[in-house]
Amino acid sequence: MSLATPADISARLGRPLADDEGPRVQAFLDDATALVEEYCTGRWDRATPPAIFKTVVCGEVIRWLSVAPGVILERTGELETQFGQTASNQGLSREATAALRKYRRKVGSLPLRRYDC
Repeated sequence: MSLATPADISARLGRPLADDEGPRVQAFLDDATALVEEYCTGRWDRATPPAIFKTVVCGEVIRWLSVAPGVILERTGELETQFGQTASNQGLSREATAALRKYRRKVGSLPLRRYDC
């Protein structure tokens, strides 16, 4: 189950989704949800996830929608575009991981000492 819906994306874009965008948006929502759930290994209620999860999922989907498939570099000044076969922007951005960091399980170490009596 996705943490957001196509209606959430439409509301954030400020326009209805085109008929041909629906399946792509749903696939991106499922992918972003999986990435968020994988990243957030700590404790959170699965029935009612934190609101930031929906915010991050929608933000990542909108970011992915703005990148044309195959584009690995796009520059506005002097208009430069580079294409590559393995271009994949489907991953959580630094901003997304920073927003989700508190829902990630903390890793630490415990010092052990041996006392010989």
